[in-house]
Amino acid sequence: MDLLVEKLDGSRYYLSQYKVLITDFEESAPSVTRNSMKLDQRNGNIDFGGWHTDKTINITGYYRADDIDEEETLREKLYALLSDPNGYYITQLKTSPKTAVERPGETSGNYYDRLRDYPSHKRFLVYTEAPEMDLVGNVNGTLLYKLTSEFKTLKLPYGETPAIDIAIDNTPYKDVPVNLLTGTTDRPQTATGTDYLISTVGTFVPIKGHKYTARVRIVQKDNPVMLQEWTMSGNKRVSLIATTIAEEFASNTFTVPDADNYDSIAIQLAWTNGTDKGSYTWSEAKVENGTTASPWSPNPADPEYYTQGISIPYLGTVPCNQLDQGFTVQLTATGSASSLSFKINDTELTSSNAVAAGDVILLNGFSYTQNGLSIVSKTNKAYFILQPDKPNKITCNVPGPVKILGFQNLYA
Repeated sequence: MDLLVEKLDGSRYYLSQYKVLITDFEESAPSVTRNSMKLDQRNGNIDFGGWHTDKTINITGYYRADDIDEEETLREKLYALLSDPNGYYITQLKTSPKTAVERPGETSGNYYDRLRDYPSHKRFLVYTEAPEMDLVGNVNGTLLYKLTSEFKTLKLPYGETPAIDIAIDNTPYKDVPVNLLTGTTDRPQTATGTDYLISTVGTFVPIKGHKYTARVRIVQKDNPVMLQEWTMSGNKRVSLIATTIAEEFASNTFTVPDADNYDSIAIQLAWTNGTDKGSYTWSEAKVENGTTASPWSPNPADPEYYTQGISIPYLGTVPCNQLDQGFTVQLTATGSASSLSFKINDTELTSSNAVAAGDVILLNGFSYTQNGLSIVSKTNKAYFILQPDKPNKITCNVPGPVKILGFQNLYA
């Protein structure tokens, strides 16, 4: 085995660089401390809860030196590496043979050369008071020393993965071309009345001379469709879809005229049926760039674009408390609301501050900001805990992508 030592400045060292072969790596369970009180005339104690304080890791290894001078040099380097008062991360590098299990005599020699080290899935932030080196003996003129060291965790009494920022995949439409129309839906909408029925299915901001493709699902309930068209603005219309089929996905490509200036385009369905009463339904209206129609998806500004009940992929074996570990939840709003409600599992953080599209909200358990300004006085000051073996679901009343900054898995 080997041991990786990572200093807080990012520099990395292997004990094998100092001729050390690790033979034993043992970690204890996190030690538990409880807060309790005894009262006169009452049996037992009043328990106020317990918590983990630290974890102990013991290592044993051996190194060889050709003479006393080389051993002194190796000892000084190991002392300097391991006796750092600022602490450092250690990672066990486990050993497995490159070859499979074999019968005696199938191969011979060089077994040590076929060993390969691979890192553990966790590391520990530790310090040690005094690594010890003891002389084992002289083997054929080579000095053999035993290295032992007891490490204590510095902050969290757990093994941990390196802190990273993760984006929570809360949109099933990330791989689908963007729908430029806002306010569309996949739920059928019905227009009823007489003669000329016009229904606005969405709006978007166009680029002059640019090609777009429009698509909509149309259901004619009473009579055959005489005319269906997409209206661009006022009386300026570009006829895109005409059909007499009772139910279909209709699509067409159009180009925005260079001569016209549009702040936005209202996309409408129009149907004329003389003086008879009638109705039709539509759904899944979409306008996208280019000349190809793709399946419906909501606009990123629509609440439906982001799914509710998404989960944080926490794989740790102990709870990750935001107050202890310090991860931050980042929400970038794509919609608006008069207040904020953000939940992980059953814990809800609320803010009475209004939220607008484009706002960036950071929640880390100690401080709460919106666009860099503190909103602590307007929140209920909740903090989140990621639980092992639970979905850790996120629900929020404001649509938008979510990131977990400084995410880590913690292991007992």
